[in-house]
Order: sequence, then structure tokens, then C-alpha cells
Amino acid sequence: MRAIARGIVTAGTMIGAVLAGAGTGVAEPAAVPSGTYQGTTTAPAGELIWKGKTFQGGTAVNNFAFGLTGLAGTTSQDGNGDTVIDYSPSGLGFLTDRMSPNADGTYTGSVYVNGNQVGSFGLSR
Repeated sequence: MRAIARGIVTAGTMIGAVLAGAGTGVAEPAAVPSGTYQGTTTAPAGELIWKGKTFQGGTAVNNFAFGLTGLAGTTSQDGNGDTVIDYSPSGLGFLTDRMSPNADGTYTGSVYVNGNQVGSFGLSR
């Protein structure tokens, strides 16, 4: 009887350890991207003009056709691990992007004007 009781206690202790945190830790949020990413967009003919984004030192810069760059924003992370790009430094405080990392190293994003989603995009290396 004591052996059975010890077995139950041992099993309960092991299950408790798993439930208390061994293997149940909260995932670390993904880092803000770094480097240049090629873009795709849902905007009509958008891929003829917009080519992607370059991330460096807390900023994101949009890349356009013919090697032109512009429309810079500051990057931060929200509580969900998404990257938020605020375009206020470019004088466009009404414009933000929100991007989520995908398991394959790509990103899926949405464009917001005054808090309303107006389009989406994807980024890949």
C-alpha cells in the first residue's frame, strides 16, 4: 500500500512540475526584424511601386522601384510580439503598420490609416 501511495505522490509531483513551468514557459517575443526584406502587397499594382522594407536600429524604411527609399518609421513591439511601425517621424502620424512573424522567417503585415486596416503585405528575405 505504501509503495502505491509513493508512486502516486511521485507521479503527482512530476505532473505538478510540468504544469508549474517545466516546458510550459511563455515564448520569448520575436525580435524586431533586421536587414532588407522583399515585399508583396494586396494594393492594386502596389508591387510595381513598393518593393519591401529595410530595418535597422529601431527604424523601418520602405523601398520603392528604381532603388528609391523613403517613408521612414520607428519600430517597436506590442504585447503580442508583433512589430509596430509608426510613421509619425515622416509626418504621417495617421499611418501605422503591424507585422507578425511566421515560423518560416517571413512576416505578415497590415497597413492602418487612423486605426482602420486598409491593406496587407508580406515580407520575406
